[in-house]
Amino acid sequence: MSEHKKDETININTRYPQEVRDAMKQLAEDHGRSFNGEVIWALREYIKHQQKGRGKDANKDV
Repeated sequence: MSEHKKDETININTRYPQEVRDAMKQLAEDHGRSFNGEVIWALREYIKHQQKGRGKDANKDV
């Protein structure tokens, strides 16, 4: 398995329930982001929330 650079982008195909897609699409529009940008923002916020109180090394590969 190859090592990934921190700023490297990896393409991943995902499937979303229709209501999640619709909600994320609306949020992206409200925030002036693309759908993908909104998903990335939401995932980063989730990761920060999960790491809070556990120390940064809890998920150091993320």
